[in-house]
Amino acid sequence: MKRSDLEKDAAFILTSMSERDYEIPSNKKILKVIFSWLKYAYGLQVIFVLLAYFIYREPGGLNYQIQKIAFLIFLSAPLMFVFTLVFIGATYSNVCISMILGDDIKNESILLKIFMRKIRFYSRLLLIVNSLIGCILLWVGEPFIAGLGISWFVTFLMSILFLQGSLSRYMTPAVVSSLSKVKDLLSASPI
Repeated sequence: MKRSDLEKDAAFILTSMSERDYEIPSNKKILKVIFSWLKYAYGLQVIFVLLAYFIYREPGGLNYQIQKIAFLIFLSAPLMFVFTLVFIGATYSNVCISMILGDDIKNESILLKIFMRKIRFYSRLLLIVNSLIGCILLWVGEPFIAGLGISWFVTFLMSILFLQGSLSRYMTPAVVSSLSKVKDLLSASPI
C-alpha cells in the first residue's frame, strides 16, 4: 500500500463527513454496541465459574452449592466491573465515530477496512488468550477463577497497545491530520 493511497483515503473520509448530515447516536445505542462486545467476556467468566463449580464440587445440600456459586460470582464481579469501566472508557468515542461514519464510508475506505480487520484480529486474540488463562486458573484452583477479571483488564490494555503499534505505520502526517479533522468535525460543539 502506498502512502499516497492512504492520504487520499483519509481525505475521502474527511470530505465525506464534512458534506454529510449525520445523526448523532444516543448513549443507549453506543452502549448497546459496547455491551454486545462485553457479553463475550461476561459469558466466558460465567462458563469458567460454572466449570470451577462442577470440577471442584463438594458434597453438600442445594443451599451450600448455590452459596458456593454465589461466592465465586461475588469474587469475580468487582474485577469484571473494573474491566467493564475501562472497556467502556476506551471504546466509547470510537464506537460513536464508527456509528456516525456509516456503512457507505466504511465499505469504501481502505483505511477503515484495515482498522476493522485489525480490531477483529485483536478481539479474537483477546478471547483466545483469556480462554487459555481461564483454563490455567481453573487448573490452579477454584477461587483463582475470579482472577479472570484481572486477566481481561491486563490483556485488554496490552491489546490496545499492540493495536496502536500495528496501526502506527499507516499514520503518515497527512493521514493523522485528516483523521484529527474528522474527529474535530464530529466532536465540535456548535458556536
